Amino acid sequence: MTNAYLIEKLNQLRKDDDQVDAYESLENTVVLAGPGSGKTTVLTLKIMQLLEDYIQEPRGLACLTYSREAAREFTERLNKLGYRKRKNVFLGTVHSFCLSEIITTFAEMYKANIPMPIKLVSEKTKKALVNEAATLLGMEAPKSYTQMDSTRLLRISGKSQMNVILKQDDILLADKYENLLYEKGYIDFESIIIESTKMLQQYPYIRKCLSAKYPWILIDEYQDLGRPLHEMVISLIDNTDIRFFIVGDPDQSIYGFQGAIPYYLTELSERKDIENIVLKNNYRSNQDIVDGSELILSQKRGYIAKTRKNENAIYEFVSVNKGMDDQYAFFVEHIIPKCKEEDIPYEEIAVLLSNNDECKALAEVCKNADIPHYIVKHLFDRSDFVKWIESCASWLVGNRECDFSEIYGYWINLVYSKCDGYFISESDNVQERIKFLRILEESKKLANSAQEWFVHIRKELSFDDVLKNNDQLPGEIENLDNLQLELSEEEYTNYGIEKFCKIGKPENQVVISTRHSSKGLEFEAVVMMGMEEDRFPSYKAKNDGELMKESDRLCFVCVSRAKRICILMKSNKYTIKTKKGDWEKDYSPSKYWKTLYSKFSDKAVWFK
Repeated sequence: MTNAYLIEKLNQLRKDDDQVDAYESLENTVVLAGPGSGKTTVLTLKIMQLLEDYIQEPRGLACLTYSREAAREFTERLNKLGYRKRKNVFLGTVHSFCLSEIITTFAEMYKANIPMPIKLVSEKTKKALVNEAATLLGMEAPKSYTQMDSTRLLRISGKSQMNVILKQDDILLADKYENLLYEKGYIDFESIIIESTKMLQQYPYIRKCLSAKYPWILIDEYQDLGRPLHEMVISLIDNTDIRFFIVGDPDQSIYGFQGAIPYYLTELSERKDIENIVLKNNYRSNQDIVDGSELILSQKRGYIAKTRKNENAIYEFVSVNKGMDDQYAFFVEHIIPKCKEEDIPYEEIAVLLSNNDECKALAEVCKNADIPHYIVKHLFDRSDFVKWIESCASWLVGNRECDFSEIYGYWINLVYSKCDGYFISESDNVQERIKFLRILEESKKLANSAQEWFVHIRKELSFDDVLKNNDQLPGEIENLDNLQLELSEEEYTNYGIEKFCKIGKPENQVVISTRHSSKGLEFEAVVMMGMEEDRFPSYKAKNDGELMKESDRLCFVCVSRAKRICILMKSNKYTIKTKKGDWEKDYSPSKYWKTLYSKFSDKAVWFK
């Protein structure tokens, strides 16, 4: 362990007693990590420690994440810490772990209740099957199948004592959809994790194989991962020698509509055979921001600001006359100039909104005002294939971290993945490599236009032919269509491939995000729009205790994104459109506005 960056991070960690306790724990451990507490640093250093000092090859470990983006971030951080690739180290999502380590390996052996060979259903086909299931049941087709999928995940049986009430119509729709899905020879991401859980619970041999390969399993954002993973963890703790290192925060559980609830993490942390560690220090925000976020929860967590101890926060409370348009106008006309006056760079300013339509509307206003901006949610999914295209662009602009052999290796494996049993000869491989290199090199002539460059390599490398009927990348052609459509928009006019390879990161741009998508991000200044009662929290939450608790957690997440400045905005009235005509409705301040105003109104210094 001589990597200078690794030594630097270890020295930082040793200044925090709670982080040290987590780092040194060799028992089953749950780390409850509040916002800005350095949990990613602890997790990556733990991985390095285990691989270097405790796990002998050929055994390894698995680190499971909520999203592909999180897995990529972990990989980048580990590489910076000096990680050397070795066998039997898995770093990826729960779904990819279940697919590669359980379904692919054991499904045929145990005749699992899924069709073989594995064919992942596309979003388009899944929607059609859900609608067909609804029609057969005499139901109205749902606008979204999220509730149905949540029901499928929550009803899995096991040892957890956490019970959730499910609606009978959702259960009927789930059963009918799954029957149709399997009849058509498909599986989806939910069935991957559901069937993996059942197999793991039922067959000791699967648990024994996982234990032999992975003496340690580390899990990030446990509160977001739902009941099936929770039952898998309980089964493995009770029946194997696998050690678990689990990181999460029940207060940041905001995906209840996907079947993720905070009580699974709480239940696990309260087990007698689990060491429970709380990271209380906040290295992101000043104490006023920390205290404000805790006020929203109505619970004192005792978090302490460590890096901005003597700094005062700025809380602003901005009321405008009518609708979101007035809020957008105030933002570009007053908030942006004030931030510039304070020397706050664009990428340190975030606006958090209710939904994607509001994000697009604000983006249009910013465009008209010549304010550079970045929307966190794209038209396309930043899939592994899209990330590979970004790597191609990055290699072309001279990024030394992008290895050509890895880029080509991904491509050639994809090309020949449909050729079952075919082995590419060395001479053919050389010819394919030369051809691939030539096409990339020739594409440099279009480097000043990301859109033209993408269209060119898509055609020259025959992306659509390669991806057609690829069971592992369903819907990827449609995803590329969406990427191409987004690149054709006016805001990408001046995008060359140098910017394209950073398309997943803002660069001197104001960040526009939904509240849910802001999780994991941090900014000097956070602007929270739409802070009216019945809008946030929504009117639906008033009669639903669990929904109100999740709304509180969502607001907690939003406030805790800020390092120093938190600006709340509301409108006094909105125009309500109905079939009988438009009418104006008065709105009162959100309960979150009132809570923060009662404590921090004296911190408003910009717009008195």
